[in-house]
Amino acid sequence: MSKLYTSLANVYHEIYQTLFDYNEEFCFYDHHLKTNGIKSVLEIGCGTGNLAKRLINSKYNYLGLDLYQEMLDIAKITAPNAQFMQADVRNFSLQNPVDCAIITGRSISYLIDNQGIIDAFACINRNLSPNGLLMFDAIDAQNFFVGFEENRHDELIASFEENHYKRVSKSSKNMLTGWTWNWTSTYYQKNDAQNFELIGNDSVTLRAFLQEELGLFLNLAGFELLEVLPKKSYAWDDNFYIAKKK
Repeated sequence: MSKLYTSLANVYHEIYQTLFDYNEEFCFYDHHLKTNGIKSVLEIGCGTGNLAKRLINSKYNYLGLDLYQEMLDIAKITAPNAQFMQADVRNFSLQNPVDCAIITGRSISYLIDNQGIIDAFACINRNLSPNGLLMFDAIDAQNFFVGFEENRHDELIASFEENHYKRVSKSSKNMLTGWTWNWTSTYYQKNDAQNFELIGNDSVTLRAFLQEELGLFLNLAGFELLEVLPKKSYAWDDNFYIAKKK
């Protein structure tokens, strides 16, 4: 279980306020939702509710889903008028089907085995209206792994209100389950003496994808891939996929 989304959930929420442009992200999804006439939307990997409050304010019939209750506890404060449910994307059931499911924040990266991806896509398919859409972003393996340093180190400084954080992270290849890598990170917060003090660690395996393999996974789960578009994001640029339920 990722500590970043459990015991460090509030740290995640505050760091990503400065790391991520949620207004830009909302405008991107809002454009594609409106272009396709979407009224009801399920956000998978909704996290702490930053997109939820914007989608609710734009009058979408919204439901947010996340694996971690700690994230949803913050989301209910961020977007008090939104509806949320705690569930695994590979096995959930909605009372009413939705027009569109969006997997945000590159959350698909956490589905590192093939069966888990197929199960997730198939479960989403069952909870969509006829001709419903699935939209998601994913890190492109072709771009990510070409020139991948054996051990990549990164340092991030972020501030939110009175809190100041530092994240030191390392990425290393792990090709056992696909185009995957191990990401370990250490989090620090400035104390009253203005020194960075250790507050937690996190370690997880993540996956990037080739366009061809995602097209195959979608097909096996009952989707037709309609479009693949470039998408700007933090750290690495993504591909954005739009698929329709067959």
